[in-house]
This record gives sequence, structure tokens and C-alpha cells, in this order.
Amino acid sequence: MRFGHRVSGKITSVDDHGRGFFASPEGNFVVPFSAIGDEVVTTFLHRDRRLKVAKIESITTPSPDRVATPCPHAGVCGGCLWQHLSYDAQITLKQEMVNRAFEAAGHEERLTSIVRSTEQFHHRNRMDYAIGWNGEIGLKEYGAWNRYVNLTTCLLLADGVSEILQTVRTWMHAFDLQPWDAKFYTGDIRYVVIRDGKKTQQRLVTIVVKDATRLTDEMKKDLMEHLLAIGKEAGRGDLAPTSILIGEQSLQTDLSISQKFETLFGNPWIEEIVNDIRYRIHPNSFFQTNSQMAGTLQDIVGEFVGAGSPRPSEQILDLYCGLGFFSLYLAKHDVAQQIHGVEIDAEAIELAKHNAQTNGVAETCTFTAAKAEDMSWKDIPAETIILDPPRAGLHPKVLKTVMEKAPQTIAYVSCNYKRLVEELKEFKTAYNVTELRAVDLFPHSPHVEVLVKLEKKTNSAQ
Repeated sequence: MRFGHRVSGKITSVDDHGRGFFASPEGNFVVPFSAIGDEVVTTFLHRDRRLKVAKIESITTPSPDRVATPCPHAGVCGGCLWQHLSYDAQITLKQEMVNRAFEAAGHEERLTSIVRSTEQFHHRNRMDYAIGWNGEIGLKEYGAWNRYVNLTTCLLLADGVSEILQTVRTWMHAFDLQPWDAKFYTGDIRYVVIRDGKKTQQRLVTIVVKDATRLTDEMKKDLMEHLLAIGKEAGRGDLAPTSILIGEQSLQTDLSISQKFETLFGNPWIEEIVNDIRYRIHPNSFFQTNSQMAGTLQDIVGEFVGAGSPRPSEQILDLYCGLGFFSLYLAKHDVAQQIHGVEIDAEAIELAKHNAQTNGVAETCTFTAAKAEDMSWKDIPAETIILDPPRAGLHPKVLKTVMEKAPQTIAYVSCNYKRLVEELKEFKTAYNVTELRAVDLFPHSPHVEVLVKLEKKTNSAQ
């Protein structure tokens, strides 16, 4: 089948990536931005293993789940795969996808509900906007690594994004600063990273460049002045950033994190408040991207490990602790006499210590900068372990060592349930799944946070 070949069909389901699926005599097709029930005319793009990826040319009969998309970039931009679906339909699909993964892995557990995001738009506290080789500033097209959507608006962050991006465009043009070309590794400006403190009303803007020495004092002053002027004519001074940084990333790899920073205005960090806990966050730090629903994650983990219990655990081990997100919450709720956090990012660990001091729990919490797979934590006599790994899941050494330590309770927070269901096969040789929950932190995408409580089997139950 050649590129551009036309195929018609009716979307009957979604695949594991959230793309609509239909079968025809010409093969099995997946169609991004489609909905179950859509009758579509598509054109073939490329193969994806045993599937054929196609693009919608027209919709002859729309799905009842379809809604109007408020963003003009919906259907192309990779930021929102499901904006065309009603939120009810999104939640239903996420639950079905998680349950399908559990069933395929041979697990009997099923999700019965998902905690819905309180906000479906303007819910994110961080976005990394790429600079395209043609001068676009925005997000990559869905499924593409070198095609970019030049955003005029973005509904994932709070107001003011379009003004920031346009200010950077104008600044680049005025000083002949070249956009980054990810294919040939040339250019000056790579990313615009915006971080928001939803509760603190702070906004940090980082301009990520290839070589910071290319920027003169005049360039930096001009950028700062125009960013700080955003919204003032309209009486919306709240749209302007409270911190402005220049970040340098000299590696050829496509990265939005910076190796070093220069502060042009404000603090070189941002603060956020979740469940009355104040966190200082570095520009490169990982932090849950939906601040409102992050508090729900904390509440569920607290419930899993005994928040409110009259008999706190002696020791809790918090692997992949980041800035102390769960550790500080549990310390505030007197869940344990001692909480040990481990995190690979040394800068995050320093912030975790600062955050513990700020929130008055420094005596309860200890933090160590180390890779989880280095096993610096293996001799800590923890009764409870919290696992919140990155999307790749647990390192095999970590899984093996946790099983050997055999804590009474494990609280696993997964941003990738496809990895979770595989790891549960090992865990369930010695543990029972006593709770299975899910929280939607990512409206308009197929992603969902899944939480599992594991309790050690008794000898008679093994």
C-alpha cells in the first residue's frame, strides 16, 4: 500500500496508544484523532508493526462521543490526542484500556472507576514548547519528530502562553537568533519552558539555548523587558512571568532540560502548594504536572500506608522521591517515625531537604541522592515502601531487592500501567493486591495514573 492510498471504515475501538481502530479487507488501521463510532475516509501514512497508520480525510458520520474542540490546533498538535472526545468518553476509554491491560497480563483485578480531573483545561503546571527548524514555537505534530505546530494559543496552561511565545518569536527575529534544527544540530534557541505555581501565582519562563555566550547583554535585557510587559496594557499584569531564566543545553540530543542557568529576573526556582505543603521546585525538577489532582494522589497514598492510624509505622522508604512529594505529606500526617527518600537527582534531594525544613518535618525525613538501582537503601528496615518510578518502570535490581526486603506494605504509583501489569506478575508471587485506584492527571490524553496497594501474603495464603 502506497502513501496517500484512501481507505474507508468505521472506528470500532481504540488501540493501546489511544488511536481509533478499524479493520478492512485491506488490513487493520489505526487513526489518530478519531472516535469510536466515527465513519471515516482516511489516507494511509505508514506502517506501525502489524498496523497501518492512517489520517482522517473526512468524517462521513461522526461519533456521538465527539465534541467541538476549543483549541484551533486540535487534530494536529501532539499535546492533545483526545480533545475531540467528551470527557465522559475519555474516562470510559481510560478505564477500559487499563482493564484490558490487566486482563491481557492475566490479572483478575479491575478498575471500577477513575477519579476525574477537576479541570479539563488550564490544568497543567508545566509545558515545554519546542523551537522548530522553520521558526515555529509550539509543540510537535502528533507522531512526528521534526514537524512543529506554531501555536497561537495553548489551553493546557493558564492564560498568557500565547503572549509569551509571541514575545520570544519577535525577540528572535529582532536579533536574528536562529531556531534550533534537530536534524542538523544547528541554531541558537531550543525550547521555551513555562512552569506555573497554581496556588502561589508564580510563573517561571526559561529560554533554553544551545550556547548562552551567543546572547549579549542587550539581547537579554530586551527579552526580559518585553516578557515583563506582557499583559500590562490590558491590565493583566498577572500574565507576566515572576522569574525569567536563560538555560543552556549544549548536547545534540533533543532535551528541554538545561545544564546551567542564568537568572535574568526573579528567583531561579518556583514554588507550589499541594495539600498545604509548600514545595520549592527547580527548573529541571520533576513535579506532578497537575497540581490539583496531585493532592488526590497524596491522599490515596496516605490512605494506603495508614494516614490517621493511631500506630504509625516505624520506617517508610520512599523510592524515586523527587522533591519529597509523598515523604513530606506522610511526615505531616504522622504516618511514620522516620521516612527515608531516595532520588537520583542530587539537586532534587537538596530541594527535598529544604522543603522538609520549610514544612517543619526535617527531623522525620532523611533524603539521599542515589540511583535506586545502586541499592543504597537495601539495609533500611522499612515496613512500608512507596514506589513512584519513571515511565520505564522499576529497574530489575530494584524489583528484586524490594521482594527480598519483603516489607509489609507497598504503595505503587504508576504513570505507565503497561509496565505496572508486568511487574505485578512478580509482586503477586508474595503479595496480594488489596487496592487498585486511578486518578486522571492528563485530560485529553490516553495517560492515567494508576495506584496499587500490595500487602504481604501470610504463610498460609502463599
